[in-house]
Amino acid sequence: MRRWLLRGILLLLFTVLALLGWALWALYYPISLPAAGVTVPIRLGASVDVSMRALQREGLLPSPMLFRLLWQIDGRPPLRAGLYVFRGRVGMAAVLSVLRSGKSQPLTFTIIPGMDLQQVYQRLRSSPYLEHGGLPPPAQLPHFLGGLADAHGSAEGCLLPQSYRYVPGEPAITLLRQAAQGMTLELTRAWQGRAADLPLRNVYQALILASIVQREGAPLAQQERIAAVFLNRLQAGMPLQSDPTVIYALGKAYTGHLQPQQMQVPSPYNTYLHAGLPPTPIAMPSLQALQAVLHPAPSSDLYFIAKGSEYHYSKGFTEHQQQIQRYLQPSTKQ
Repeated sequence: MRRWLLRGILLLLFTVLALLGWALWALYYPISLPAAGVTVPIRLGASVDVSMRALQREGLLPSPMLFRLLWQIDGRPPLRAGLYVFRGRVGMAAVLSVLRSGKSQPLTFTIIPGMDLQQVYQRLRSSPYLEHGGLPPPAQLPHFLGGLADAHGSAEGCLLPQSYRYVPGEPAITLLRQAAQGMTLELTRAWQGRAADLPLRNVYQALILASIVQREGAPLAQQERIAAVFLNRLQAGMPLQSDPTVIYALGKAYTGHLQPQQMQVPSPYNTYLHAGLPPTPIAMPSLQALQAVLHPAPSSDLYFIAKGSEYHYSKGFTEHQQQIQRYLQPSTKQ
């Protein structure tokens, strides 16, 4: 009897050890992946079951039951959201370790200086793995952002141009709120350190003018002097006469070249027809453009023209016309 009992115990022990060995082998034995590797998005807020199914679909969990057991033994750590790329040979234990650490491939959404709100939305919608379900239409965005955008009924210009990191499943509105908060913070700092005697009543006017300077497309070295031209015009009560404001007013009607009749488009954004600033910014200005407006070059210029990378400034209309003839009109020489 004792012999049969001993045999039974040994058989049970052997079975347990065999199962344990198999489990360890299954967990730690590296799986060969395709040459291109495997990319798995683990979405923000996804349950462990949903995350495991995503991993299983890509062949990373030969035994989901063992993976779950290891996860439980490990204290049920959160499987962090991210875009994970696995290459070469990898075991299930290594997969769990990577997901615990959150060492994922970075995803970034970038607002480029000079983008308008419609272009920001287009880029958002083309950004992979973002959650667009709660993204409001552009006209309703100010209510979701609050601050300057809500106060003036427009989110144009109120988003700080820079790159924002996100993980799969991140709501797109979260990135826009981060961008709005960043712009508010930078605006407040810049406004507090502004130069004296600027013809700007508040920080929103500075934002509007900075967007115009940005859309003029001048290199950074020219922005302070261009800002001075516009500020001098505001001080003198002259129309800004900025082509980018007309282009903004035209919207989709602009096809890449301003026609003479388009310069008369009836819009409060047409700074050829209306003196002063337009009602809102026309794009997302960079911090450099904002600093140029708040710290313009010492100048009494009222006009400028651009020919390629060259900029020419003048203090009066006659000189301005002469520069147009010299630099912009084609030569009549035969």
